[in-house]
Amino acid sequence: MTVLFSLSNLLVLPFWGLLILLPRWRWTGRIMRSPFVSATPALLYAALVLPRLGTIWPAVARPTLTGIATLLGSPEGATIAWVHFLAFDLFVGRWIYLDSQERRLSPLLTAPVLFLTLMFGPLGFLIYLVIRAVATSREAGKSSTQTSAARLNSSESSINGTQLGLRTGDPSKTFLQRAWRTNRPLTMLGVAMILVFLATLAGVLLDHRIITGAPAWLKPAKFAISVSLYCFTFVWLLGFVESRPRLARFAANLTVVSFIVEMTVILTQAARGTTSHFNLTTPLNTFLWLTMGAFIVVVWTMNLLLAILLLFERIPDRPFAWSLRLGLLVSLVGMGSGFLMVRPTPDQRATMTAGRGPRIVGAHSFGVADGGPGLPIVGWSTVGGDLRVAHFVGIHAMQLLPFFGWFIALRRNAFPRFKEAHRLALISTVGFAYLGLVLLLVWQALRGQSVIHPDAQTLTAGVVLIALAGLSTSIIAGHAKRAYSNPSEFDSKASSNAKHALES
Repeated sequence: MTVLFSLSNLLVLPFWGLLILLPRWRWTGRIMRSPFVSATPALLYAALVLPRLGTIWPAVARPTLTGIATLLGSPEGATIAWVHFLAFDLFVGRWIYLDSQERRLSPLLTAPVLFLTLMFGPLGFLIYLVIRAVATSREAGKSSTQTSAARLNSSESSINGTQLGLRTGDPSKTFLQRAWRTNRPLTMLGVAMILVFLATLAGVLLDHRIITGAPAWLKPAKFAISVSLYCFTFVWLLGFVESRPRLARFAANLTVVSFIVEMTVILTQAARGTTSHFNLTTPLNTFLWLTMGAFIVVVWTMNLLLAILLLFERIPDRPFAWSLRLGLLVSLVGMGSGFLMVRPTPDQRATMTAGRGPRIVGAHSFGVADGGPGLPIVGWSTVGGDLRVAHFVGIHAMQLLPFFGWFIALRRNAFPRFKEAHRLALISTVGFAYLGLVLLLVWQALRGQSVIHPDAQTLTAGVVLIALAGLSTSIIAGHAKRAYSNPSEFDSKASSNAKHALES
């Protein structure tokens, strides 16, 4: 069964490689148009199931949890189930690929969805259905004539202050006034969290209790200012969503509800003198932690929904638009790193194996216990790995990358040789370098290594990341210089590309 299990993976991985890595290769399209792509794993499944049909049929005809658990608990049952997953995941991935090709969706958008489908099946399929619905409604609302005209007129469009801010009301109004008109719940929560932050700072000074090695009110203070910043960033980004206002408002309002629940749990547990995260010590603590965790997933999902809405929104300045999108996408990775914290540590797993339920399940640190020596205020471990570093850096991509795009958009005199294509390439380089940094910090933490004590492997990976980003920037600058020296050649190529886009 071990050989068959390994063989089943080899039967599907080449197809997934084509779908994810070479979506525009002509042979990928030819192969995926064949309905027999999933036939090989399906035949293997049939070969495994038919001889055992007498055993399997009673379990699936009248399924019970105990019966299915028994069926899958053997190597044969697990292998059959795995081949089942592989066959149908590939079938769904093929459909996503063909449908996205028909709708002319960018491979940069569909590749992550296909990867999620490979890894988690229904989750990737569900995300694609949301993307598909947004794309369909967007195309229905815009005529092909308007779209073509927009493509011709936006090749070197400028971006003004209103487009860089909230698109509601008079630009002379303050940010807070325009934020209020864009989404009142988000604005109210952002202001309220500033007040909560000030109150928790007073708590830090007056209440000297210690929870997990830190002042009891320090965590609520950090979360309050983080939530406030997130709310104001979210409401600013909402100003660029014009095609689906109801869906954007839904994402904003559900985010508000989720943050209210999360902050209520954190403040309640701080007042009770116990930790809010990973706490399974009592039924009440378990309920509060699981409730908060569920709403954290909702926040992540609404961030994803906003990213999808911005992917289909037509913003005049394409480099700036992609700085918004990449900022949100990288922040999703940073937020997602928090899901790794809920896994039980080796010591906790050993306790669970011994039949004694652990009081705490999950941790911020790797290789050491939470609450040990850490950096001031942030508390990041100085003696072991800490996922909070990648979590923090990743989340703030939604501010830093748009700021970089804003800087390039408004400071074009500083980049006089850079055409729109060069600025777009520069934004992409910075965005992917930032993503690489987040992944590097995750890798470092999972190896139990403190952020302030990198080893040779981490330093080497960091140097390679910087070198690749520098090389890409140099290539972009060199091409911009040549285009600046030969503007007629560059403009003729740009006109040809625009004409080809119109004809297609």
